[in-house]
This record gives sequence, structure tokens and C-alpha cells, in this order.
Amino acid sequence: MERRKLWVFAVTFISYGLYHACRKTLAGVKSSVKNDWLFNGSHPPLFETEVEAKAFLGTLDAIFMGAYAAALFFWGWLGDRLNPKKVVAAGMIFSSIALILFGAVPKMLNWYSVPWYVITYIAFGLLQACGWPSEIAIMANWWGGANRGLVMGIWAACQPVGNIVGSIATAAVLPIGYEYTFVFNSLLTIVFGFVVLWGIDSKPTCSATAGSDVEGRSVSRTSSISEEGEPIGLIQAVFLPGVFAYCLCNACLKLVNYAFFFWLPLYLTEAYQWDESKADKLSIWYDVGGIVGSVVGGYVSDKMGCRAPTISAMLIASLGALWMYAQIGPHWFWNGLVMTLVGITVSGPYNLIVGSISIDLGSQPALAGNSQAMSTVSGLLDGTGSAGSAVGQLIIPVVQDTVGWQAVFYLFIALNAVSVLCIAKRTVLDVKRLLRDRRPEGAPLLLGEDSHED
Repeated sequence: MERRKLWVFAVTFISYGLYHACRKTLAGVKSSVKNDWLFNGSHPPLFETEVEAKAFLGTLDAIFMGAYAAALFFWGWLGDRLNPKKVVAAGMIFSSIALILFGAVPKMLNWYSVPWYVITYIAFGLLQACGWPSEIAIMANWWGGANRGLVMGIWAACQPVGNIVGSIATAAVLPIGYEYTFVFNSLLTIVFGFVVLWGIDSKPTCSATAGSDVEGRSVSRTSSISEEGEPIGLIQAVFLPGVFAYCLCNACLKLVNYAFFFWLPLYLTEAYQWDESKADKLSIWYDVGGIVGSVVGGYVSDKMGCRAPTISAMLIASLGALWMYAQIGPHWFWNGLVMTLVGITVSGPYNLIVGSISIDLGSQPALAGNSQAMSTVSGLLDGTGSAGSAVGQLIIPVVQDTVGWQAVFYLFIALNAVSVLCIAKRTVLDVKRLLRDRRPEGAPLLLGEDSHED
């Protein structure tokens, strides 16, 4: 059993990491794509000015996040009604095809069209949303016990690990041509999609279902579904204790996290005139920080018996880290060091919210053991965050072109401050409880009457 759990952990970790590697591709080649649109002598410029090209890149990011956010609500709802591993595998395969159509086909055919870019990137966003809610549901089925914060903290690091893999792969393939970065990352993801489809079970199988009698298996499954409960609707999920507060928090935090995801390499290239490949490699340190923050934050929150104080402390620390990064300048070592601190305090708590908190909220006492709500709750939480991020990707290029990169970082500071305020009530309640008495390890993290006050 333990070996199978570890196998499921590894496969889901790699699969969602590859989701993110694909997502990272455009961020790593924005400068090359922009130059191709503007200065490729084999075709008329797609845009008249660099400002227009950058604005369209920001629009593409917003389009992706908008489509992703809308689809998360649907796939989260559907993931509780279908076999989640099939949803994950389908998303890996078909989103990769959409990415090739978006990034590689126009360059290879020397055919550039704004509507084509928009349509294919919308499709990419819609299909990418298959992953997260169903991955969370699979992990909750296999790893729903004690030490959830540490386990999910390690597992949620699949996102920054995927970003690192995507950045390294993009930097390695980029000299051949930016179109091949889309092909390479997509093919890796397609291949592993079949590993997910054929290599894991969505939940542990009971011995009662292992018999050869077809009628017996049918009865056993019916009983299992009855014990697990029925899927819930989105409106019902919103009003579960704690869900709305964390949705608002994630809407602000994911905007900041994904701004680094989408814009960091281009920022380093434009602000310091660093080579694009060099900028891709340096941006990895943000994701390294995300891994550290995710694992350490999960471990600490397990030891404390609650998560909100840990998340709030990290977000408060991020205010100083973001200010420092805005002032750091073109110093390779110090830039990477402070970037890592930003990753710890921004990406770390984000990973905790969409990982550990998703399972906490989706398995809280208010659901009375209904395991069929997990994908819906995680889809709602991440979908709200993605909606906030979509708005942000439209705002960021406007702010940068109008006021400059410094103003963008001050915007990030303000948004993270709002994130802290969104969960302030939950944090105060948890701190009071910690001062009153220590919760035994392994106890539910949303238990008690005060949890219903969120």
C-alpha cells in the first residue's frame, strides 16, 4: 500500500509539474516572440510598435488566465463526477496539442494571425484547467491523513519544480528556435499523459471490489458511493466555512505569483538588458524559493495545528522582500538571492493555499465526510485566484508602460497586504486558540465553532 501511495505521489507530482512546464514556455520566449512579430523580414510586422506587441503578450496572459479560471469551475465540478485520472490525462494531451498549434505552427508556416493566437491560447487555458482540481482529488484519496500540510507542501512544490523544468528546457532548446520550445515541452507532457492514464488508480481499491463476481462488484461500488456522499454545487461550496475568505486571498496572491511566472524573464531582459536565456536561468531561483516555502510552510503549519498564521506570516514577510527586490538592481548574485526570498514568501503560501488548504476546506467537518466535494472546492479556490490573475495580466503591462517597473512592484506589495487582510479573521482565531491550548497533531484544522465564523 505504501509503495502504491508513493507511486501515485510521484506520478501526480510529475504530471502537474509538466502542466506547469508547458505553461512556462511562452513566459521564457516572450522577447523572441516579440522580436519575431516586429522584425522578421519574411512577413509584415504583426504589430506597429513594441508597446502594442507587449500589450498583446499581456492580453494573451490574461486570456489564458480567464479561460483557465472559467474552466476550473467546470472541471472542478466535473472532476467530482468523472474518474479524475482520465480528466488529468486528457488535459495533458489536448492542452499540449493546443500549445503546439499556438506557438510552433505560426512560426513553422510563417503565418501570423492575432485571431489564431487568441483562439489557440484560449483552448490551451481551457484544457490546462483539467489538471489541478482532479490532481488534488487523487491526492486527497491517497494522502488524506495526518501530516497533510507537510505532504501537500512537498507535493504542491510540483508547480515551481515544473516551472524550473520548463525554464531549463526552454533555455536549452531556445537557440534552435523558439518554436521548438513549444514542441519539446508539449511532447514530454503528452507522453506522460499516457503514464497517468495507464499507471495509477484514482483512489485505493478495496478488497471487496477485487472479486470476480460482476454483480458483487456492482453492489460494492454502489455502497462505496453512498458512503462517500454526493457531489456538491459551486454555490454550496462558496458558503462552506473558510472558503470565501481564502478565495479572496488567493485572488490577490495568485495575481502576484503569476505576474512573476509570466513576466519575470521579460522584466530581467528589459530592465537589465540581460540575454533572454540568461534571464530564464536566473528566474529559476524564484521557483526554488517557492519549493522551500511550500515545504517549510507545510511542516510548520502541521506542527502548529493550523495554517492561517503561517500563511499570514509569510505574506507579511513578502512585503519587505518585494520592496527589496524592487531596489536590488542588476547584481546577478543579489538579484538571485532576493528573488529566492520573494519566492519563499509569495509562491510558498500560494502553494499552501491551493494544496493543503484546498484539501482542508474540501474535507472539513461541515461536509460530514463527503469526499465527493474535493475537486469542486479546489476548483473554486484556484478558479477564483485565476480570475484575479487574469485581471492582473491586463493591468501589469499598462502600469509598466505608464509608470515603470517600480510601480508594478508597489502594486504587488499592496495586493499581498490585501491578501493578509482577507484571512486576518481566520488568523486571529487560530492565534487565540494557540495561546489558549495546543491542538493535538493530526486533529482537523478547521474544527470548532469558531471556524464557522469565517
